[in-house]
Amino acid sequence: MKRFLLLVIPLLTALNLSALTLEQCIDSAKQHNKDLLSAKEDIVIADQTYYDVRGMLLPQISLQGGYQLSTTWLPDSAIPGSVDFNDSLEHPATSNDSTLAGILTGLANGFIPDKVQKEGSIAGQVKFDQILFSGGKLINGLNAVSRYRSIQKLRYRLLEQDVIVKTTDMFYQTILAQKVYDIQQDALNIATRHLSRVGLLYNEGQVSEFDFLRAQLEVAKLRPNVVQAHNTYDLAMSAFKKQIGLLDSEISLDGEFTLPETQQEDLPTSLSLAESRRIELQLISINTEIMKIRYKAEKGSYLPNVGITAGYSLFTAADGYDIDRKDFGTSFNVGIGFSIPIFTGLSNTAKRSYAKHGYYQAQIKETDTKELIALEVRQAWQNLQNAIENYNVQLENIKLAEKSLQMAQVRFENQVGIQLEVFDAQITLNSIKLSYYNSIYEVISSNQKFKKAIGYTL
Repeated sequence: MKRFLLLVIPLLTALNLSALTLEQCIDSAKQHNKDLLSAKEDIVIADQTYYDVRGMLLPQISLQGGYQLSTTWLPDSAIPGSVDFNDSLEHPATSNDSTLAGILTGLANGFIPDKVQKEGSIAGQVKFDQILFSGGKLINGLNAVSRYRSIQKLRYRLLEQDVIVKTTDMFYQTILAQKVYDIQQDALNIATRHLSRVGLLYNEGQVSEFDFLRAQLEVAKLRPNVVQAHNTYDLAMSAFKKQIGLLDSEISLDGEFTLPETQQEDLPTSLSLAESRRIELQLISINTEIMKIRYKAEKGSYLPNVGITAGYSLFTAADGYDIDRKDFGTSFNVGIGFSIPIFTGLSNTAKRSYAKHGYYQAQIKETDTKELIALEVRQAWQNLQNAIENYNVQLENIKLAEKSLQMAQVRFENQVGIQLEVFDAQITLNSIKLSYYNSIYEVISSNQKFKKAIGYTL
């Protein structure tokens, strides 16, 4: 259904023919709200942060290697001349001396480098690292990041509820502004018609100049109200189109301005529901857990860190570019390392104390948030009861005003009353209609705020 709405709304908007329901407006607001879109990205970022920290608990395996060819040209000054120990023998030399001199000559000349030296080498290593114990730092860090993921998801839900509440409120504000404009325009039309009739009667001498001036005054008094009501409606519609992301579109709203089905929970039940459902309480509770985890992690800073490392290396170096299988060598190493903080200049003590008091502070804030939410629930519950009571009063008033208008019309038709009584009854009815529609809006708004206060999913 949502995919259908996402396809239909832009199409209707492009044709400037859209009459949007409240549900369609809420869907559009969700799609265009920048804070909500940003919060959705925060969820993805939090997920990746969690995976990053979790990866540190797993073995770290890396492969390193390289293949290198090198050529070196030595200067002539760096190459000594060849030697021959046979020249130093006495003549005639014995065969043993000649043999020994030949050997020494070969060894000595063998150490003389070539002018051009070529070398090829290959090296590769597989390295394994695994943390065995870190004083609980990594586990606590993973738990903290996990709570952070939960915070981002709850924050998204909270922002989503705020968007729904605000969109709903503005939706009915705009409808109310339109109805107020229609009522004011209707009142002006009645006053204008009444002025025309009084003008005719005044020209015929059947009414006094006072009655004529009073009719003119009523028209003059209502005209600014119509202009103001029209401007208020335009502003409300512009603000609402911005809220749902359709600022440059011509839209109309399709909704019934009637009394909604209100929540009927009593105050103790409402307080209990809010304590178990409110997202803000879940958020502040998770924040307290994070501060507790941080305190536990700092207490573990005095414990040793233990890790295991292992590596397997393959290497070779050859005289020349050609590398043969017999040129390869291998090595393997494995070891366990540890570190224990002996003295850190009291830095660890300060960090632990800081985390401890941060945890205490989080507990205080959690208690304060619970008290504020309980106060918010009480206020929302009372406002809803007052709004319902006011609606009932206005409903009785509008019934009385309609009955008064009927009686005035009957009196006028039976020539017992005058047209002015009918006009006054019509104006009174229009005025009471304004209060009546305002009372409906108050019930709608108060009901939405009350449902949000008790943690109801909108």
